[in-house]
Amino acid sequence: MPRSTSGAGRGSMALRPFDPPPRAVLFDLDDTLCDYASARRERLRLAFTLAPDGEFREREGIDLEAMIAESIETQPHGADHFLALFARYGINEIEQARAAADWYRTNRFHGLAFFPEARDVLGAVRAWLSAMPGVSDRPLGVITNGPAEVQRAKIDLLGVADLVDFALISGELGVAKPEPAIFREALARAGVEAGEAVFVGDSVEHDMAGARAAGIASVWVNRYGRAWPESGWRACREVRSLHEVLALVGGSRV
Repeated sequence: MPRSTSGAGRGSMALRPFDPPPRAVLFDLDDTLCDYASARRERLRLAFTLAPDGEFREREGIDLEAMIAESIETQPHGADHFLALFARYGINEIEQARAAADWYRTNRFHGLAFFPEARDVLGAVRAWLSAMPGVSDRPLGVITNGPAEVQRAKIDLLGVADLVDFALISGELGVAKPEPAIFREALARAGVEAGEAVFVGDSVEHDMAGARAAGIASVWVNRYGRAWPESGWRACREVRSLHEVLALVGGSRV
């Protein structure tokens, strides 16, 4: 029987297990399984403090945190704006801006790692699903947005393919979250109907909205206690860490 996708956030429904339990569990990658945001900020910090001799030094009189925040707001994943950004902060050495951009692009995955509990949680979910009678042989998947070459390299670096049954990348499929088509492709690969799956992600706009559009129950990973936007609907469940996902899908807490 399809489960409701109209949850109540972090209130009484927040950690109530899904009933019936899902027969497939799907995860977002960036900022759900791996800490992309922290790695990006650290990479920008290093790029912006790169000195001509190749060492990293703090810049006197520069609000580095503001510079990092503006960079993310201007171009979340690229470095084409570095020259203009450096100039706005009074750093007028063109070669320094170019060197920073080169370092940032070359060290694209510097500091990127799983959240501490992610590997164990994926293992526990996989074990739980495998023990359920009648479950398909591919019930655990990842859906991630981004360029194919970047996200595939990230998946290889983190060893994601060894922990899940499949990984869908928007750049390979030509469709991205929140479009329901990429979720439907995941359902097809997992061999389940929408009402038999749960999607776990951190983005309201891409993960939660996309799962809702596809008719899939959603779990919002809200590590930092953000407020849910005024949208007229809520994710089915809300968790503070991946540990809490286990209780929702039928497993035990890691």
